[in-house]
Amino acid sequence: MMLTSKESEKLFVDGLKTGLLLQIGGIGPICLLVFRLSLSLPLSKLIIGIIGITLADVVYISLAVFSISAIIKKLKSYQRIFDVVVGTVLITFGVLFITAGHVVDSPSFQGSDLFLWLFGLTIANPITILFITGIFSLEISKRNMDLKKSGVFAFGFLLATPIFMIFVCLVGSIVGRFLPSIFVHIINAIMGCVLIFLGIRSIRINK
Repeated sequence: MMLTSKESEKLFVDGLKTGLLLQIGGIGPICLLVFRLSLSLPLSKLIIGIIGITLADVVYISLAVFSISAIIKKLKSYQRIFDVVVGTVLITFGVLFITAGHVVDSPSFQGSDLFLWLFGLTIANPITILFITGIFSLEISKRNMDLKKSGVFAFGFLLATPIFMIFVCLVGSIVGRFLPSIFVHIINAIMGCVLIFLGIRSIRINK
């Protein structure tokens, strides 16, 4: 059965709204990292990282849309490993921000490495797994969607990721343009402490 344009539009908007609400409600280490990077790097450099984040979401959304529950359960069984890996990386970032905030200006954060860092962190991020395999799957089930409907809903849901991340980058870019360098150093220290805290919590959670 073909969807009407009105039905498609409603599903798309519902998906977008749900995705944006989850982005706002699920602000975590990935969002904080993107914000900090945007203080020093231009949007043109950060886009590749945003693509990495979005592709990580695509993986889990695709699994949820096609209801590949066995794979999702298998991934969840490795959640402890994901927690430790993500926690270790966040602690590393935190220490680097505190001790050498200028590290974000290095080539590692301006090319394909930025894509790999953010893709890897997002795909292993427990928030990503919880929200997309949990809440997104619940929305599909609750609305009793078939493959076509869930595909349109998923597209809107997915689009929320780059929209929100680009907004975060724009805010960071504006803030970074007007802040004196001393305040950037202060933000480095605060952000570093937050990331270290989130990293330790990630490692200790469900220990």
